[in-house]
Amino acid sequence: MALEAGVDGLVVSNHGGRQVDHAIASLDALVKIRDRVGPDPTILFDSGIRTGADVFLALALGADTCLLGRPHLYGLALAGAAGVTQVIENVVAELDLTMGLVGAATIADITRDLLAPR
Repeated sequence: MALEAGVDGLVVSNHGGRQVDHAIASLDALVKIRDRVGPDPTILFDSGIRTGADVFLALALGADTCLLGRPHLYGLALAGAAGVTQVIENVVAELDLTMGLVGAATIADITRDLLAPR
């Protein structure tokens, strides 16, 4: 319905999730939504991203990008703007490391196939 109305993208988030705890995990919702809407619509994932490994997992499961919530606030509280910069650099560095460990040379190479079989 949202896509038919012309939205530019979708945000998958667990904000307000406390009211329906355990209804569906955010990553499970991400997979179902990506499978339903197909590869073209932009999907942003905003649900507990704390590390580069979290970003990797969300990208592999169908997100086009991730929103970084609390970690940058921790950096801001500890060291101001320099702390925010350091947090973002650390998340990107961990994403780069995770990609290297699984053999993904580019963001486009991050797919569900790289995840361990379940």
